Order: sequence, then C-alpha cells, then structure tokens
Amino acid sequence: MPAYYEWTSLKNKTPRRHEYPSIEVTHHPLKPAHAVTIKQSVSKDFMEDLNKWSSPFEVADPLMRFEQMNMEEPEEAEEAPARADYAAEWRERRAAVLARYTTADKLSITSSYLPGGEKEKPLTALIRQVSTLNEKVRHRLEQLDEDGSARATTGLSQHEFVTKINVLNEEIKKAWNSEQRVKAFKIAIQCSKLLQDTAGLLFYPSKAALIHDTLDMFGELVFQRLREKSYGHKPIKTVHDIDPALVPEPAKETCLNWVYKMASIRELLPRLYMEMALLPCVAFVSKTEIKAAVARLTVMIRGMGSAVVAAYLRLYLTRVAARVLSTGCEEVFYENLNEFVEDYPQIFHPTLKKQYTSQSLPLDKYLSVYLPAAQWLLHGARRRGPGLVGDMLRHCDTVENSQALLREMLRHCDTVDNSELLLYCVLTGFDSATIIQHSAEILEMIQQKADTMVMVPALLTSLGTHLCSAERWPPAPPARPPPPAEALATSWWRVATTIAAPAQFLQVVEPWIEFACKHLSTQHVNMILRGTIRQLVRADPPRAPSAPPPAAPDVDALCGPLMLLLRRLVTHVPVVTEVFLMDAFMPLVELAPSAAARALLARPVLAQLHARHAAAAEQPVAAAALLRLACILHDNISAVTVEDEIRVVSDLISRVVYCVQYEDFEQQLNFYVQCRSDFIKLDAVLVALVHCVNALSARVGASRSAPWLQRACAAYCSVTAPSGAEPMSCSSLFQPTCVNALSARVGASRSAPWLQRACAAYCSVTAPALRCPLARAPLLLLSGQAALLNNCVSQAEANFKALVGLLPDIPEFTMEDGQRRPTHARRGALLSSLLATLLVMPDNVDSNCKAYVLSGVIKTLERIHWRKTDALYSTALLHALDLLCAMAQEDYAYHIESVLSNDVLYGSDEEFIQILEKYSTNICQELLLVLKALAEANETRRQASLSLELFWRVARRADLEKAPMFALATNLWMLYHKLKDPNTKLAKSVLAALNNDDPASRRLLKTIEEATASS
Repeated sequence: MPAYYEWTSLKNKTPRRHEYPSIEVTHHPLKPAHAVTIKQSVSKDFMEDLNKWSSPFEVADPLMRFEQMNMEEPEEAEEAPARADYAAEWRERRAAVLARYTTADKLSITSSYLPGGEKEKPLTALIRQVSTLNEKVRHRLEQLDEDGSARATTGLSQHEFVTKINVLNEEIKKAWNSEQRVKAFKIAIQCSKLLQDTAGLLFYPSKAALIHDTLDMFGELVFQRLREKSYGHKPIKTVHDIDPALVPEPAKETCLNWVYKMASIRELLPRLYMEMALLPCVAFVSKTEIKAAVARLTVMIRGMGSAVVAAYLRLYLTRVAARVLSTGCEEVFYENLNEFVEDYPQIFHPTLKKQYTSQSLPLDKYLSVYLPAAQWLLHGARRRGPGLVGDMLRHCDTVENSQALLREMLRHCDTVDNSELLLYCVLTGFDSATIIQHSAEILEMIQQKADTMVMVPALLTSLGTHLCSAERWPPAPPARPPPPAEALATSWWRVATTIAAPAQFLQVVEPWIEFACKHLSTQHVNMILRGTIRQLVRADPPRAPSAPPPAAPDVDALCGPLMLLLRRLVTHVPVVTEVFLMDAFMPLVELAPSAAARALLARPVLAQLHARHAAAAEQPVAAAALLRLACILHDNISAVTVEDEIRVVSDLISRVVYCVQYEDFEQQLNFYVQCRSDFIKLDAVLVALVHCVNALSARVGASRSAPWLQRACAAYCSVTAPSGAEPMSCSSLFQPTCVNALSARVGASRSAPWLQRACAAYCSVTAPALRCPLARAPLLLLSGQAALLNNCVSQAEANFKALVGLLPDIPEFTMEDGQRRPTHARRGALLSSLLATLLVMPDNVDSNCKAYVLSGVIKTLERIHWRKTDALYSTALLHALDLLCAMAQEDYAYHIESVLSNDVLYGSDEEFIQILEKYSTNICQELLLVLKALAEANETRRQASLSLELFWRVARRADLEKAPMFALATNLWMLYHKLKDPNTKLAKSVLAALNNDDPASRRLLKTIEEATASS
C-alpha cells in the first residue's frame, strides 16, 4: 500500500504567464528545412520535357527513328476520310440482338454430327470402290447432298441450343484441322439449313446471328487456306490486299474447286449462304466478279418464300459485302433496302400470319423480329454519298442527303399500310436533329394511323427521346422550323391516351415528361401528371363487391416504368422543389399497389432530390410531401430488412430532416416532434433529430441575445417614415411594414424562453431512446451542453446524470463493417469533454451534496471494472484531478453567460474546498496504486510516463508549501529518474517551468537537483 498523501490545491491569486511548458526553438516547425525553387517553363508541356531526355539518342538509336515514324503516321491518317467500321458496329448490334431475342419455347436442331437424337432416315453405309477421277468427284458431290445420317434433336432449351451450335463450331474446326474438309463443308451446310426452321420465331434473330458466326468462321478457314497457298506466310489481312495476278494456278484451282462445291448444293438457302460465306475467296481468282456476284445474290434472295429468312439473308449479304468491297458497299445496303421495302407487304401474308398466330405471338412481337435486319440495312443506306443516291423506292428522282432520304421514307410510310415497322426503323436509324425537323409530320402520321398500328408505344417513345435531345425549343438554326412545344405535346397526348396497357403508357410518358420539363411550364408538367393518374385509374376501374376479384396485377411491370418516370421528372425539372408543389405528384406515387412498390418509387426521388438540391425547403406543401416520402421508406422497414438497406434509408430520411427549414421556430420544433414519432425505428434518424433540435435551440438563443436588432428596426422605420411627410407610394410603405414584422419576430423569439426548454426536454426524451449506448452517450453530452448554453440547468443536469449512469454500459468493443473495433479512444474523448463541461455546471441548491454530478462521475469510475494497467483508466483519473484543481480556484478559467458556476455560488467556501480536496486525495492515492500495478506488470515505460504526468500536476496544481505535496513531488521525480533518462526534452521543459517566481517551485527544483546529484 503506497504512502498516504493529503492533497492541497494551490490557489492562484494572479494568472501565470507561462501555464504550460514551452521549448524555445530557432525556426518555425512548419517552415521547410530547405528552400524550394519552382522553375516555371514558358512554352513547354509535359511531353516536351520527356522528349528532351530521348533527344540525345535520336541519331544513335535507329529504333527511335522507327518509333518517331510510327508516331507521325496517325497524324497523317487523320487527314484521310475514315471508312465506316461495319464489323465493329455489327458486334455491338449482335450483342444487343442476343440479349433481346430470347425464348422459353423448345427448339430443335438437325445435324449428322451431334450425339443422340432420333434419326430421320435409317443409316445406310455406302461402300463404293472408286477407280476413276470422275467417279471420285461424283462421289464427293453426292456426299454433299447425303442426308441419310442426319439426326433431329428436339425439345432443346435456348441454352442447350446455343451449346449444340458451339459443338458444331468445334466439329468444323476439328474436321478442318484433320484434313476432312468435305466434312467441315457438310457441317456448315447443315448449320445454314437450320435457318429454314422458323418455329421459334421470336428466337430467330439470335439464331441467325449465331449461325452467321459459324458461316463466317468457315469462310475464314477457307480464306486462310487459300492465302497460305497463294502468299505463304506473307501478311495478308484483308481481301483488299490480294492481287489476283500474283496468285498461283494451284491456288486458283483450289478456289474454283470450292466454288464448284458450293454451286452443286441443290437447296436454295444453303447455296446462298455458302456462296456468301465464300465470297471473300473469289478475290483470289478475280476481284471484278465480286461486285457482280453481290448483285446476283441480291436478286436471287427474291426466291425465298419466307420474308423472315429473306430479311436475314440480306443482312448477311450486306455484312459480307461491307467486308469484301472497298467502295460502293453502301450501294449494296441501299439496293437491299429497296428489295426489303418492295417485299414489305409479304410480311403480312396470310401464311405468315397463321404461323405467328399459331405460336401465340402478338403482332408487335412478330414485327420486332424484322427490326435488326431492317435497321441494319437502313444504317448502311444512310451513308451513301450525294453522287450515289438514285431512285428511292421508285418515287424519288434524286436524293442528295439523309434529309431527302428521310422525306422519301416518310412518304412511303404514309402510302403503305401497316407501315409502323418502317416508321420505327426511320426513328431509330436517323439522328435526332433530322428527326426533330420532321417531328410534326411524324406525329401527325402516327395520330392518323394510331387505330391500326400496334407499335404506337415504341414509336412515341422513340420520337420523345429524339425531342429530349434539344437543349432549347425551337432548336437553332432550324432548317425547317418545328411546331411549338405546346402543339407537339397536345398532339402527343391525344395519341398517348389511346394506349390501354398501363406499363406501355408509362413507358411513353417517360421521355415526354422530360421534354415537358425542359421546354414547357410547370403547369403543363402538372397537367401531364394529372392525365397520367386518370389514365392509370381508368385502366383499373372499380368493380362491384359481388364481382370476382381480377387477376393479380404485375407490380413489377407497373412499378418499374413509374419509377423511371418519377426519376426523370425529378432529374430534369428546372427547380426540383417545384415537383413537390404539384398537386398531382404525391397522388401519382400513392398509385403504387403495395407498400414495397411505393418505397421503390420514393427512394430514387429522394436520392435525386438530395443530389440536385442543397437549399432548404421552406414551403409547407413541399415539406409535407418530403415527410410523406420519408414515411413511405420508414414504414417499409421490417425485421428482415438488411443493415445496408437500413443504412441507406436512414441517410435519405436524415437528409430530409436537414432539408426542411421553417422561419418560425415553433413550427420547426413541431416538425421535429412529428419526425420523432414517424421515424422511431431508425436510430440514425433520431441522432439527426437531436442534432437539429440542439441547433434550433442555439438559433433561438442567438436571436434572444440580439436586442440591438429591435432597436435597429425601430431606427430604420423612424428614418424611412418620418413624421409630417407626404403620403408615400405602396412600395415605400412596404419596407417599414417588413421591418416591423422582422422586429416582431425578434421580439417573439426573445419572449419565448420556453422554446429553449422545450428543445432541451425533446433531447432529454429522444436521446435515451437509442439502442446503442455508444451512440446514446455523445448525444446526452451534446444535449446537456446545449441546454447549459441556453441556461436550462435542470435539463442539462438530467442529461449529465443519464450520461454518468450510462458510462458503465459502454462496451469495450463494437462491431463495425464486420470487424471488432475498440472504443477506448471514443470513451476517453467522451470523459474528457464531460469533465471539461462540469467545470461550469452549477450545483443544485436544493441538494445537500456539493459537486454531486462530479461525485457521481468519480463513483462511476470506481464502479467500472477497470484494469489498473488500462491506459484509459489512468487518463480519466488525471483529467478528473485536473478538474478538481480547477474547481478549487476562486475564479474559473471560463464561464457561460447567464449561468452561475460554483465559483460564484460558493465563493471559495471552506466546506466546498475540503470536499474537492478529499476527492483529489482519493484520486491521487488511486494513481499511486496504478503506478504500483504498472511496476508489477513490468511496464516501466508507461510507469515512467505516468509518474512524470502526475509530477507535473503536483508541481503546478498542488500547494508545495504543504509537506505532503512537496514530498509527493520529490518522490515522483525520483521514480521517474530511476525508470528513465531525465535528459529528455519533455523532462527538461518540465524542470525549466519550475524555475519561476514561486519560491516553493524553486525550492522543489533545488531539492530535485540535489537528490539527482547524490544518486
């Protein structure tokens, strides 16, 4: 047990000049040790600075010369006109096709090289002795038409079908690498025959894209074989690098052999596909025949009986033509587009109608099957130069640009029945600037044929997307002025209201609401929202009680488009708070069929609001709308909601709490009271509410502490409206009226001290409702400090008492992001701030115990099961000792205005001082026990540090005239000297601070020096 030392605090009569140790330095610690000079370059950039290092090697290293030539080549290439990269463009379109055109129907595949399946014909082994060359050639040609071994595999899913196609691709490569080229040729023919089957019509575009890849792969194998025979290992990448005059005769014979094999195919479809696949190989014989072959194939496609098969034949032909023709490939696109338009009525042939009807395929889905082919043809035809444009659809004399092409396409769409497919291709194929100039004509055409069209939603959506690209209306400079935005919106609304399906209607409204936000007034936007509500309500009319319940609505199908509509509305409206002032906005959100659906709608709206709007929402209507959206999110939280979702929702609702600001303080507090009752499930929101209420109490206190503002208002009015003046205008009378109102507001805030007490009571009730003690403790401390600043001593006392009782419940570790993290630093900061606040906290005059809040803290520290060697424990004891010494002074270091601290209440009463010194003695003895525990634990470094800290407090805060304090200081320094070298900077600065005017300090310094010298 250490010796007993009775603590006696030093009473500071006058403030000291040097209260803390200081060290004299010769330079500023933040000043850099070396001067840094920044050399600014006049006209050099970063690349020039790098090039100067390589300039010495420009002549010595020949590789640098080639590198420099390579760097100069792209600059020259930029001057030449860039050729369209149709291959890259098709890869993007191919990915979109494979993602869009899927099916759940069962598919079938017929091939001789797949395991399993049912044989179409019995397998007959043909064993023949081939003696002459003619019989050998005849035998190989017969093998091409041999179908006896083909097997049909049915009942395949989409994934299984794609897997089978990949197996056939591998079989082609395997057969080719094993010198079985006829087998590879037969597999490619069987793959092309698969495109005759249109059973899964909705999957046909994806199937065509997959088989086109197979044909491209086979054509590339043949092309590479001919290239090796012709040029060996020379770098020949494309058809344009081939010179037929340099091709040897054996290579030409091999090429012709492949052509003869292809020509011997009896069926039209595989023969056309194989000729297209082998079209690049014709360049080894003659390049002039390629263009003639393309023209011939364009005409031969007319013989296909199915419009779907013919459309994708033309797609593949134009793809190959774009690869093999150096110039004029756009003309091929244009000719095939002509052929497609001429054959367009065949799409609606009764035979095809019976086919897609038997597959339960609606007309709009059936027409979408043609979209990839038609869009691809129009995409290439648009790039034709003015000199190449000829007769368009046999109605146009000369078309010089895409504007004329668009006009002729629209004219054809106007004269052809069921032209929505062509019109949709026009809307998706031309740029927005061109479409905008013809927007009125297109919209009128849709309006006239809306009764017979099945693609009205897609047409209106695409047209609205083009119109949204205009930054202002009308766009400038308009070659053809479009109609006013109001007229366009009116015409569009007439057509949109004819759409019966709610999901399709919302899909149409989405781009047009953006157009209205950009180019129409807020009233027009509100009218569109009202009409949207009427349309959605009309789609689900009320039913009689006796009527059977309707089928369950597809919540996701309605919620998705509605969410996109609201997000686009909040994103593009000029002033985002005006959305919440619309009387149709919140009813539109409430139309969602379930609470989960309404939460999905409210979440992006609030997120977009916080992303765009940083100012406060002061209108009561907007505040009510925001509060309702926040309540929708809060009510959707349940026990199974994941923590990440709770965190995101809490953040959105907290932003709403921060966003709403009223000028009237009482109205603001009422809003916070309502929020507390509405968002009781979310601790993060409650934390935000406590912070907001504390800020509100500070604002009220600031307004109460400004009586000069009322005097300034009175002076302003007396100067502005002097007595005896002539009658003034309404505008001049308005200013004094406003200033008088401001003075009344200031006076009302000064005459309402109950509002601050209400804020303090709000925090005292809300903070204990939090579940986590670590989140509750800082709020109690902050609320107590805010109440003390506002002279609400009783509420501050209640908060501090609750905090003192909560200290033992604060856990040592907490889980954050799945990891166990200590709370020592947060607990230490909390205790330090609490002890610093207790200096100005007055005692309750009705209580018999003096410094009872501080005594509660000390008793709580004793009740907590600390480890003696815990650093937080010793730090808390030292801070408590600092507070006790500060409270024993006649005048405290700081005060709060209008709050009477204990130095004023007690006036250095002897009984009060004795109580403080008793607590100080107990804490000092506890610190000595900590030093002993550290010695037993062999933690000499921490023991030395704590002994120096305690020595400093004894030397500066204790009365060294008393023998116990003098002896304690001497013993602590000797302990530090024993454990650690006293020549450190900190120890020297501590000893230097003792050499002052105080005789007791100088005597202590002399005693320490003598004891150190003798030891």
